[in-house]
Amino acid sequence: MKLSDFDIDFIKFKNEKDSFNYKLNNTFFGLKENSLYHSCEIDAVVHCTRNENNITLDFELVGFMDSQCDRCLNNIKIEVKTDRNEVIRLTSNEDLLKEESYISINNQVYNVYDSLYEQICLYMPSRMICEISKDQKTCKIEHPITEKEEEVDERWAELKKLIK
Repeated sequence: MKLSDFDIDFIKFKNEKDSFNYKLNNTFFGLKENSLYHSCEIDAVVHCTRNENNITLDFELVGFMDSQCDRCLNNIKIEVKTDRNEVIRLTSNEDLLKEESYISINNQVYNVYDSLYEQICLYMPSRMICEISKDQKTCKIEHPITEKEEEVDERWAELKKLIK
């Protein structure tokens, strides 16, 4: 998998609409340096609609992300199922091209890798725990048993008697 695999060529559109299918796996996250995630199996479909002044990208993501529980550190699978869209405006104004959602009207290729990565990151919960995983198990955290008996200071014991 290469970054160029995520290029969408607007010249080859059929009837101003087209769909692109991607199978995202571990190599998808390997393309981004310092990626937040490392393992997944996600089917992504990008529906593109080109109008005179903009391009609408509709993302459909379905699959699973592999992660670790924040509580018990067990491996868990988080279900990914989301529909999101993005609008890219076409312009010839040089000042607007510095904005994120604008591309040149002469630009005929757009790479959707960053948009797909962003959609996955936005969908993921901020806290990964077993209860939200595919299996919906509860965390089993075993705390070490301490056999140390607490020594009670005699003065405190006498004060407690006075309170009663």
